[in-house]
Amino acid sequence: MILVLALMSACVNMEESQDYPEIFPDYVGVTVPQGMAPLHFEMKDGTRCRVQTTVAGDTTWYKVSAAGVSYRAFPVITSHDAIDPYIAYRLIEPGYESWHTLSICQRELASFKETEIVTNKANGQGCINCHNFPGGDPSRMIFHARGKGGGTVIIDGDCVRLLNIAGVGPRKQGTYPSWHPGGRYIAFSSNVTKQSFAVDGRQPIEVYDTSSDLIVLDLQTDSVITCPSLCTEDELETFPCWSEDGGTLYYCSAWNAGPEPGDLHYRLMSISFSDGAFVGEPQEIWADEASSVSFPRVKGGKLLFTRSAYGTFPIWHSEADLWMLDLADGSLREATELNSPDTESYHSWSSNGRWVVFSSRRDDGRYTRLYFAHYDPETGCFGKPFMLPQRKASHNSLRLKSYNIPEFVLGPVADRQKEISELFD
Repeated sequence: MILVLALMSACVNMEESQDYPEIFPDYVGVTVPQGMAPLHFEMKDGTRCRVQTTVAGDTTWYKVSAAGVSYRAFPVITSHDAIDPYIAYRLIEPGYESWHTLSICQRELASFKETEIVTNKANGQGCINCHNFPGGDPSRMIFHARGKGGGTVIIDGDCVRLLNIAGVGPRKQGTYPSWHPGGRYIAFSSNVTKQSFAVDGRQPIEVYDTSSDLIVLDLQTDSVITCPSLCTEDELETFPCWSEDGGTLYYCSAWNAGPEPGDLHYRLMSISFSDGAFVGEPQEIWADEASSVSFPRVKGGKLLFTRSAYGTFPIWHSEADLWMLDLADGSLREATELNSPDTESYHSWSSNGRWVVFSSRRDDGRYTRLYFAHYDPETGCFGKPFMLPQRKASHNSLRLKSYNIPEFVLGPVADRQKEISELFD
């Protein structure tokens, strides 16, 4: 009885605050897809809290009490715009000195279930990177396996094979990929990459290209399609991205200014493609001599890209942000709803163009975590980003891995560890 009276007294004496609670992850006022995994959070200062929820239509109200304070209830809005059920990403240590274990994983968004698609145990602890799916098809996938006996792993249904692209074309290996919507072709950049290290500590590393061209692999013939305009010593072409109809290849290009990364400013380019061949000459879509373009991604006539001060590896640039170009009228705007004072980098559209997932270092400046945001085509605006939900709120802050290359997938991807390991035996 004394305990009950004490609890009732505590409730009566609870201080009412008109402020929203400071929680991690920050889910205050976000829009989430129907069926998303539950949003688990905690107080930023670690104080134990009590949460009550009330549902009114498409809005769930969260009432948080902590340390004798009852905070203003905050809304979470449920959208009926569907989201693709899975995402795939690479997990990697965020340092540049070394890494030990790499894995390409998938996560079911309706639950907390995460499974491995492949790990680098399959290729003797070599590097695995740059996974890609055609239109989010889980039955077709590529990624690169670096190191002894490496190449591009191509998965097509039950067929799993290893292809050395440099051995079937003009001695150019594949790097950053984009699978043609028709399924037959894959565009690659072919990059020779270097690293430089800063001494002032503001940015520990800069990754840059000394050579970079574009090629297209024809999966029916295992032959490589090239274009003289996309394979020049004077320019560095990278980050290919097909239009939704497959008739245009967007990419980034910079004048090869030599060994100073700060002199590299990539502009957005395009070239037409038809019947297995490039048509015409490259066209400049957008350029700014004071900034650099990376990772163009197209959906519904909108091209989302990462903009940084210079260079081609924005994950180490704290000033890197997301910008969006309207391909119909050429208008450009910063996607301020998505950006933070720290790095925003790799990003992908959902298949229906209503959601984006992107990588961000906004939480601690070091570990890359995944954020989602709803896109409203009528207003042209994104909703407030929200972090990938976890079973425990502390999971993302305690997991000593960065999330790399998030891609939406339309279903579960089969575990391919055994078949891929056999390629390297």
